[in-house]
Amino acid sequence: MPDSPRRREVLKYAGTVGAGVAVLGLPSVPTATAATSVSAATKRECRPLDIVVFGDTDSEAAHNLTATLSDTVTGGLGQSARVLNPTSPASYWGGTLKFEVAVRPTGTTYVTVRLWGDDHDSTSEEAAAGTNMWRLQLFCEGKQVGYQDQGAVDGLDILDTAPRAPGRFFFHTLPLPEKMTAGKEKVTLEIRSMGRIWPYGQDATQLYRTMTTPSRGIYRLYTHTDPYFVPPKDEVQGTAPTATPRTGGEEVLDAIRARVAKDQNQLLTKATPAAMDGWAMQSLAEGYLWSGSPAYGKPEAIDRVLQAIDGRYMAWQADDTVMTGSDQQWQGFGRVGLVLALLWEHLGDRLDERVTGSPYAIANPGFESGADTPTGWEKPGWAPSGTWSRDTTVHRSGSASLKLEATGAAGYSYVYSAPKTRIGQGTYKYGAWIRTDGVTGAGAHIDPLFFDASGKLVGGDHKVFASKGTHDWEYVEFVFDTPAGATQVEMHLRLSGPGTAWFDDVTLVAPADTTTPVPPVRKDAYVDMLRSSRDYWRQHFPHYSNQAQICAIGLYQTNRGLKLLAPDLALPEDRARDYLYQSIGMVPYLGPEDADGNPTKPLGDSYHQVTKAGLTRELGYVGSYGEVIDWLVMMYESVTRGYQGQQAPELRDHMVKMTKARGRFRVIDVDRDHHRISRIETVIGWRNEVFPGETAYASRTAWDSNPLMAAVAFRDPEIVGWTQEMAADGQLYPQLHLQATHTWTRVGLNALRFLSRDWPEFQALAARPGRIPTGWDQPDFVLTDEENGCVAVKNGEELLFASLYFRSRQGVNNYARVHHVTPVDQRSATIRERSAGTTDKTFTARDWVLWDYAINDPGAGHIPPGGFPPPGDTLHQALAGDVYHLAPVPADVPDPTLGVHFDGVETMLVGRAPLYLCEYGDYLIAMNTSTDKTYTLPARQDFGPARDLTTGRTIGAGTRHRLGPRSTLVLYRG
Repeated sequence: MPDSPRRREVLKYAGTVGAGVAVLGLPSVPTATAATSVSAATKRECRPLDIVVFGDTDSEAAHNLTATLSDTVTGGLGQSARVLNPTSPASYWGGTLKFEVAVRPTGTTYVTVRLWGDDHDSTSEEAAAGTNMWRLQLFCEGKQVGYQDQGAVDGLDILDTAPRAPGRFFFHTLPLPEKMTAGKEKVTLEIRSMGRIWPYGQDATQLYRTMTTPSRGIYRLYTHTDPYFVPPKDEVQGTAPTATPRTGGEEVLDAIRARVAKDQNQLLTKATPAAMDGWAMQSLAEGYLWSGSPAYGKPEAIDRVLQAIDGRYMAWQADDTVMTGSDQQWQGFGRVGLVLALLWEHLGDRLDERVTGSPYAIANPGFESGADTPTGWEKPGWAPSGTWSRDTTVHRSGSASLKLEATGAAGYSYVYSAPKTRIGQGTYKYGAWIRTDGVTGAGAHIDPLFFDASGKLVGGDHKVFASKGTHDWEYVEFVFDTPAGATQVEMHLRLSGPGTAWFDDVTLVAPADTTTPVPPVRKDAYVDMLRSSRDYWRQHFPHYSNQAQICAIGLYQTNRGLKLLAPDLALPEDRARDYLYQSIGMVPYLGPEDADGNPTKPLGDSYHQVTKAGLTRELGYVGSYGEVIDWLVMMYESVTRGYQGQQAPELRDHMVKMTKARGRFRVIDVDRDHHRISRIETVIGWRNEVFPGETAYASRTAWDSNPLMAAVAFRDPEIVGWTQEMAADGQLYPQLHLQATHTWTRVGLNALRFLSRDWPEFQALAARPGRIPTGWDQPDFVLTDEENGCVAVKNGEELLFASLYFRSRQGVNNYARVHHVTPVDQRSATIRERSAGTTDKTFTARDWVLWDYAINDPGAGHIPPGGFPPPGDTLHQALAGDVYHLAPVPADVPDPTLGVHFDGVETMLVGRAPLYLCEYGDYLIAMNTSTDKTYTLPARQDFGPARDLTTGRTIGAGTRHRLGPRSTLVLYRG
């Protein structure tokens, strides 16, 4: 791999705004040593420099291998391998392999590891959080090479819950730092096994998980000088699997039906409305509108939905973070607006009533709400005796009462109100109506318990008994001065001794001079919620694309609710839709607004959240995080569904384009049982990627997504065809286990959507011929995305995915990430590339080992830059001290850190070079990411003549191609 070129060999370019000098090369290699031109690249050497065969005694001895906590095994296709075992007692670090290998004293030496494609973590279903997702990390001369998580130079392997290449070996390649091999013929390498990393951990204990079982088998390690690794011809590889459709699995539909029915009954009769989250609230509203739900058309469903909104309002009054930092995240109170739009025609005069759930009133005092047991009341865990139920056959008023039963002389049954009720100082009256049947012993009674603000008991044993025996309704009352320090009360209703007692119409009467806040009318409260949420999130419109989309949805939904409740406070429709347009790249993203509603433009006037190719930006290409189709569908339906829903063809057309762009980033392979499957391309992704990617054809399975929703929502023939292809492959049912089994209300809403809308509507769609574009029988294509710095190429029976702008967070690192796929094998690699057009500003890589960056979030100040160090001895980074030149940033971008100035913070735009040259195997990619420059590329005598895969014409080796702004040349010489 060449170093930086001489000045006379530097790439030339002509820009529309004048000429300049572009620097091409590897910033981490001293430019004064061994300078060569691009066109004078060293002849490819396909033969490995060295091969270590693990488990082979002679090879291990020849490389002076020292194995710690390791066993030799016979693995895939009968080949020898080594596994690394956990420590005793188990810790984050496991066994190690230390050995010597040959390297080249100049240029870049690459390390490739050979791994068996059937290995996987079987502790969970695919795409779930497996507990044994162990990692392998490379060290050179005692220093860690690259980063343990999300670095451009990453680990040797992350085991996933799905096999990566069933029936075959695959290869992963990493570059050794040139400064560590310079002038050497041999270096000492080490492979260390590690436990699992949870990248969202808020401290080291959450991040680093203990390794408890052996690692995957490690078969061979090679050193070589060409970035494209070619194994020796005599090595056993495995053959292309014969794919078959998966059959069976329909029973998951019955499980989803049962789950949805249970959820709906729970929300309608048992759940405490004030405690419902946004997903539960919407689920019950959707159930009211769906004929298959027990809540269908029932007024009590609407009552409970509004009580849930009331609960959110009351919680927000006590805690601002209910709007700014809840589980709804950047969506704020958006779901409140959506639910009002869905139910608007059915609300009657309920919005004129006062907000329920006052913290100064006992919840459900007449036991009208509930099913088998009343909502708002609980049985203490320390008093399990007796039975309690909601009785609709006996009641003093309303339609229900609380029934307590006990047997035996020592029998009892206790129930208490939850949550606690706020009180002040003074004389309060506590009471309840009690009816009994055959009560003996101490009898039925009330017993208020008093607590301070921290929940500490400060007063109890205030029992007031009803008459024993059998009698009709009797009122019992306790009049008492609030104990010192008490701020809340818990009303206990108890039966001590055998018999049956009913309780109804529980009362709490405050002193006459108490100024207890009176809850507002619902309409006023809801307007306050929606307006506050909308205006807060307008001023906190985030810059990461998925967050921007969620926020835009919330902004539109809250504004839509305001249009119904207070039209004069609502933004005009075009203004509300503009947030949607910004979030999906239809217009430039203008960022948070100031208090007067003026956009702050932190990324200038021309930054788009979605590229012209249709991919999201975070900062470059992302795998799972780029699968935002669930948010697109939610956004689209936030406009089109409910009262006064509107058509939005412009949104639909753009969303279809985005969905189809993702279809070019699919890998068609086989699953663990050799059934045909389509997976997300994740190898070249920036964020928290797993290998292989999750199952996806059009839309995938996720918390808010099911595999049918894109086809049903957008009705695009090609997307429908992809989804029908998934069903034909038998890969629909395996993706539905999340909806069937995960108890989160968020997933429950997803399951309800699938069952009530997507599944029946999908079955009615006409057959379409569209198929996933990356299938081996599909036409060739080239997709280039200069804004994300990535390409996707289908070339016969080869797929090449490449990210030239890869995890380059503080400067241009000159690392490219590639994923090369054939029916027989897969190669993933971080390789050296060349770039031009950077500035004289630089960033020096820090001595960090988890991440190579600090999180760009002002709320992440508790997480140290580079992440928490791993357990054990202090480690050092082999890349520390490498110098990266910064790319030019548009003049209208005031601060690419967006005001977050942690050391090494992930920074927008500075890591994407204006020009890249990347050579991998028979492919050469030249990408111009600039908006105003034309580059003249050097001749390629060593690479030779090659075919332009976009145009089909052959370009001679001596041709100096001119590459215009935002364009890419992909050459193939095979």
